[in-house]
This record gives sequence, C-alpha cells and structure tokens, in this order.
Amino acid sequence: MKLLDSNILIAALKGREPAVSRLREADPRELAVPAIVVYELEYGTLGAQGSRRKAMLNGLLSSLPEIPFDGPAAREAARIRAALERRGMTIGPLDLLIAGTAASRGAVLVTGNVKELERIEGLRLEDWTK
Repeated sequence: MKLLDSNILIAALKGREPAVSRLREADPRELAVPAIVVYELEYGTLGAQGSRRKAMLNGLLSSLPEIPFDGPAAREAARIRAALERRGMTIGPLDLLIAGTAASRGAVLVTGNVKELERIEGLRLEDWTK
C-alpha cells in the first residue's frame, strides 16, 4: 500500500510533473490517503476562492480509500515521537500523525517531504516530486 501525502496530491492537482505521471501510472488498488491528509487538504481549500479547486480535490479524494488515524496509528506515532526526541529531533505534529498511520500499516509514504520524514527509522518513503 502507498499512502499519499498532501504535497503529492497538491502537486498532482496543480499538474506538476512527475507527480501527475506517477499518480496515473500507479495501481489505484495500491493507493490510499491518510485521514490526516484529508484534514490538511480540506482546511487548505476553505480559504480558496472559487469552487473549481474544491471540486477537483473532491474528485481526487473520492477515488482514493481513506485510512483512519486509529489506535495502532496513534501508538506508532507515539513510538516515533519518543524515538525522535531521544535523538534530539522533531518533526511537525501532522507529519508525525501521517507517519504513524503509514508505519502502523507497513505502507510506503509517498511524499515530497523526504528531508524531514527520513529522520524516522524504518519508515518507507517515495518521492514523486523528483
């Protein structure tokens, strides 16, 4: 399973390559979106002018299964945070929850935010922005 981060979905919605091509080429049965990413995207469209962007987002999200932030994801996010803090590192709180969701399911997190997320040992990442 590959979980798509908000920056990948935004890049695809804006028509940016290689995100668009990678999304088209991917097996849709292998793709999903974490509920935390849905929150980020929904919040981001609240201030947007016009309904075109919202309609595009809804169309894209409706084609992807949504993965909840549940108990296993919460426990994994807590483990990741503690491990990072022991090493004197931090990441953003929403990135932490998204990483916990991916790690708890053994999924690959598809993101353009590799620099921050590669600090998490064992988290599988793919960058569809390069």
